[in-house]
Amino acid sequence: MKLNIWACLILPDGKSIILDHNKKQLLLFSTEGIFIRKVVTFTKYPWDACFARNYTVAVTLGLANQTALVDVNKSKIIQKIKVSHNCYGVASDGKTLVISSDGGQCTTVNLNDMSHTIVEGMGGMYYISLFQGNIYGNNYNKNEVCCYKSTGEPLWTYHHQDIDYPVGITLDINGFVYIVSRENSSIVVVSPEGKNSKTILSNADGIKSPHAIDINREAGMMIVSSDISDDKSYETAFVYKI
Repeated sequence: MKLNIWACLILPDGKSIILDHNKKQLLLFSTEGIFIRKVVTFTKYPWDACFARNYTVAVTLGLANQTALVDVNKSKIIQKIKVSHNCYGVASDGKTLVISSDGGQCTTVNLNDMSHTIVEGMGGMYYISLFQGNIYGNNYNKNEVCCYKSTGEPLWTYHHQDIDYPVGITLDINGFVYIVSRENSSIVVVSPEGKNSKTILSNADGIKSPHAIDINREAGMMIVSSDISDDKSYETAFVYKI
């Protein structure tokens, strides 16, 4: 199957979700990595995805200024969240959904009543993650990893030569930040306080031009996308125990 992976997720039951940007599709795979079915096809180009809650996946629709909530079991879009900015990165802790843009704005959405709050001053974060009330993001124009309070107040910024064009981002149960460093085909882990880092996967491990990453914190499982052809026309996803 020819894939263009912009997001990959491990669901609570161990199955995987792949977001194919070119085909505008959300795809479901078994715990063994076998294709099960297409979940939904979007009319707009999707950008990022995260597990929201109750077997629902949130998918950002980029320049459409919308984020779709998709019921994976029912294979349908159950709601579209319209915001005032473009929708790139998305993250959830089961109670709050955070949607990022390239203009320094984020929108937080209360998943219980769907109320919106605009958060300013979080510049250029295309991909984000949410952990213990803080928002983490990558700025690939500056090769930086940033951590903010939910109010937008900056906590720390980390820059290192091993981080080159950071895209996907996620955190483990202990608060370590996992960064996809696309240009040097590696996965870099940054300490919870943003002081130091370590490369844990690289091209030598078979990782090539990765884009997306996700961790199921309860299961301790990580999924990472990777090219498997020189022309970048075929991609796959590897699952690791962490």
